[in-house]
Amino acid sequence: MQNKRLRTLKKPLHKKGIDLKFIAYILAFCLSALVLILVLMEAFKKYYSLAFFRTNSITNVTWVILERDIKKYSSLKNKIVSFDFPIDTQYFKKDTPFAKEVKCESGDTLNTQGKEYFCNSIPIGKARTTDSNGNPVKQFIFNGVIPENYYFVMGDNPKSFDSRYWGFLEKENIRGVSIWKY
Repeated sequence: MQNKRLRTLKKPLHKKGIDLKFIAYILAFCLSALVLILVLMEAFKKYYSLAFFRTNSITNVTWVILERDIKKYSSLKNKIVSFDFPIDTQYFKKDTPFAKEVKCESGDTLNTQGKEYFCNSIPIGKARTTDSNGNPVKQFIFNGVIPENYYFVMGDNPKSFDSRYWGFLEKENIRGVSIWKY
């Protein structure tokens, strides 16, 4: 009885020119590749992690590989960092996973002129006065040298909720630096 069912299942596929052995090889290859990826991720999880960013604040970046050891970087400027959100706000809770690009870092001079931000006299962005719902937002204002172990981070979307509104990101909150993105 079982063989008859198997033959009836095979018949329509063979009539359409589909080779079951080929499909089995493809499935075996995909399964082997998945197992290999999972084994490698487990072996290197101390140093790297794969992350999925579901955000509109960093354009065209969804998947990234993060390097966890940020001490080896002398500068994080212009790099995407993954971090735990530093404070509770009306929009996000403390420790929510986040990702932004470092625009200005320790030792750099950050200046706020009106709604515009400058890092070492180079324009890096402008704050909004309201959120997406039309509610007023408080702007972070700073003029001076960024203290050691602090970063000013932003998304590339003008509506990004970032350092322009909640201030500096502390180094201890950073979980990794993007070394590959897709």
